[in-house]
Amino acid sequence: MYNRIIAFIDRNGILSEAQHGFRSHRSTQTALQDFINNAGAAIDTKLYPIGLFLDLTKAYDVFDHQLLLEKLHSYGVRGLANSWFKSYLTNRQQCVEVTN
Repeated sequence: MYNRIIAFIDRNGILSEAQHGFRSHRSTQTALQDFINNAGAAIDTKLYPIGLFLDLTKAYDVFDHQLLLEKLHSYGVRGLANSWFKSYLTNRQQCVEVTN
């Protein structure tokens, strides 16, 4: 499913070029390189670059699944693919490890 969704997103230009996470040939290193290049360009034109860095750890645990499904639908992920995501996201429970 990942490969199908990524191909769909790339084909339809859904993600911004500024998006580095979860994309082929992009990483925190390429994000940092872009930031450094943009900061340098700002300094060269006598502007003051500012960086805002957020840690979105556990973001998956708190987002609204229904909103995600609606967004996917609005971007064209419909029918069986959207139903698959709905099935995956419905009634999710935290995994608890049982030890003896």
